[in-house]
Formats: sequence, structure tokens, C-alpha cells
Amino acid sequence: MTAAAVGHLARAGLLVRLGGDLEFPDVHPDQVAALGRRRDLPALIDRHVPLGPDQAAQRLGVRRVDFDAVVRLGWVAPVGSVEIDYKRQGGVTTVPLYCAEDVALLPVVRPPVDWRAVYAAPAGSRSSLAAFNPVVPGQDRVLLAEVARMARVGRAAVVNWRRRHDDFPAPTGGTEVHPQFDRPAIVAWLLAHDKIEVPVGMPSASLVVVGAERRTSRFRLDGPHLVLADDVEGEDQLSGWSTDGDADELAALAAGEFGASVGRLTAPGTVPLAVLGRVRVIERFRSGSGGLRVTLAWPAGLRGAATERAAGGVVRHGVPYAGSGQSCPCDRHECGGLVPVSWCAEHGDKVNPVMEWHPGGGIRCTILAGQRPAAAARV
Repeated sequence: MTAAAVGHLARAGLLVRLGGDLEFPDVHPDQVAALGRRRDLPALIDRHVPLGPDQAAQRLGVRRVDFDAVVRLGWVAPVGSVEIDYKRQGGVTTVPLYCAEDVALLPVVRPPVDWRAVYAAPAGSRSSLAAFNPVVPGQDRVLLAEVARMARVGRAAVVNWRRRHDDFPAPTGGTEVHPQFDRPAIVAWLLAHDKIEVPVGMPSASLVVVGAERRTSRFRLDGPHLVLADDVEGEDQLSGWSTDGDADELAALAAGEFGASVGRLTAPGTVPLAVLGRVRVIERFRSGSGGLRVTLAWPAGLRGAATERAAGGVVRHGVPYAGSGQSCPCDRHECGGLVPVSWCAEHGDKVNPVMEWHPGGGIRCTILAGQRPAAAARV
């Protein structure tokens, strides 16, 4: 964090000034340490520390040219400015500053935009934001349907909010059937009533990857996009933003003949997963903003649920080719599979049973579980 940012936090009352310099105040290190431990620190920084154009583009995860397009469209406006002396590179230049909260909210309050395409725009390409018309000052309005998209609810829910809350913004245009509302007023109301949240950063996925010689490494992918196949013959894919060093290490782990395994994958929208093997890097894409996006792929049949252990590992069990007796003490699963225990007379260590092993919670496990009721009915 820059000294100027500390000054903004001090002016917001989050730090106590110990010196007379209002712009770059002295502060007590214990206060800084306490502030750094706050879980809501990213939200506080978004609220109180303005960003320059380059910082705003980085915060939004887009190229500078795309953020410049956002400004031209009138979607964000400067909240201040600062003069920077570039010495031999043009002298003193006035740089506009933008509210970090306004920048972070753009993907939320502008749902018609295909933000995924904007994030992945390659260098030198025309910004897809050029297709939008600039906002007329004082005429940035939304219909109830777009309010619903902002809050990720149905239109009926927004109609209900309008009926129940006296402070819901009044229409500023449109018709009685299709009223229009001032977008800034709607955004302020949604924030005040906890209907939307300020994104505190890109969502991320974490994965524990096991390569050749059982070498284990942990990785983080920002802005993950996970596509899970619903066919045992299909392929799963995971993509996300990575550092060059992590991308190189991932490629090295997956470079062997049998690829790598994923001991534990946690990603938004799904339970912790694991992959038995054959994980490989299929693409490395560098966007126009300089970010590196990596795509991993693996056979869907090898994906299952991760164990509770910190290092992960797939929950794996087997379906015996011969039926189990009533005295079998092995742990059973809904798909008919079991995990042998050493003292089982039918499946113990001395018997060395022949089984069809598969990942628990994976596609094969789900198919077998769905077939069991039909099989039981035939018996």
C-alpha cells in the first residue's frame, strides 16, 4: 500500500495521525497491524482509497483501453485528481482518481456486459465496450428487470421490494407499466439494504497438485471457470489467472506420461473435488492486460469427491464382482461399492478381492447409484 493510501485511511478515521502532514501522516505501527488483521480490510480500502486509471484497470481485471472505454461511456467519473511529476517524461501531469468501490461494482451494476469477454480480450484488439452508447448525464436509467439482474433475483422480488419499502427510489421516467429508475439511486438502495455486495476481489480456486515422484505443490487460480462433464467419456476443464512461476510449475508437474493428480480442488460453486490422474495443461493464454490464463483438463471419469484430509486425495471405493454376504463389515456406499476392512472374511487383506474401483461422488459412482433401485426391483 502506498503512503497516499495510508493518508486516505487516516482521513477516514481508521488510523490516528501522529504527525502534521495531512497527505502522508505518521501512524503507530500497532494500529497498522490491527487494521491489517481486519477481515473487512479489502472493503475498507475499496470504500476509502481512490485509484488511478492503471490501478482501476488492474482492480477491474481489464486492459487500460477497456477502462478508458468505461470512462468514456460515463459509467464511472473521477472523484478527485493528483498531480504527478514525471520529470523527464513530460513534467507535471494531472491524473484523475476513481472511487474503488464504483470500479469494483461495475460487473454487478452493468449486467448486460459480457465481462468474461472483456477480461479475456487479447492485446491490440478493439474493446467490446465500444458497442455501447455513452450515458447521457442524468439519464442513466434502469428497468425493474435490470434491477433484478443486478441483485440476481426475479423481477417479482424487485416488485415486492418496491411495494414493501417506502425508501425504494421513485421512478424518474418510463411508464406506469414499465417505470424507469435512476441507476445510481438504485445501486445505493441495493447496497444499503444488503441486496448486493461490493466484490472484494476476484474469486479464486485452490488446488493441491501431485506430480511425478509424489511431489506435491499448492496453487491458486484467480477468476476460475470450472466446466464439469456429465459423461464418463467426457473431459473436465478448469481455467484461471496464474503467475508465470506457478504456470511453469504446473506444466512441469503435468508433463509426465500420466500427467498429474489433483489431491484437492476447491472452487466457487462446487464441493471439494479430487482427480485420480492424467491432469494436463492444455492452454496458456496471455491477455492484453498482461495477465496469464491457464487451462487444465482431465478425463471426467477420474474426478471424484475429495477426502477430509488437508492434503486431499480422492474418496475411492470398489464394487465387488461377487455379491457381498450379510456378515460383511466393510463400509458401504449408495452405489453398491464398499471400502474393504482388513478383517472382512470376504474382502479382507488376505482375500485380495477383485473389484471395479472408482472415485466416490464421481460420474461412475452416480451412474451406479441410479441403477441400483432398478436392479433391486427386478430381483
